[in-house]
Amino acid sequence: MNEVQKPITVARAEFISGMTSIINNSMLPPFIIEPILKDMLNDVRIMAQRQLEQDTKRYHDALEALEQDEPQCGD
Repeated sequence: MNEVQKPITVARAEFISGMTSIINNSMLPPFIIEPILKDMLNDVRIMAQRQLEQDTKRYHDALEALEQDEPQCGD
């Protein structure tokens, strides 16, 4: 079965549109929405930092494994 992967730019635009719609339809005043969005942004920043740390570790582990697999000079 073939799957078409949605381009990140399309996913981003849809996300922004969805968030805007949710905010507009919430009928909440901006002073209520603002701290909610700040908390969400903080959570996303934490997740992004964790992802970076995991990706960096996987990358360095892969490089080390590659170096161990390469034949050494003089062997």
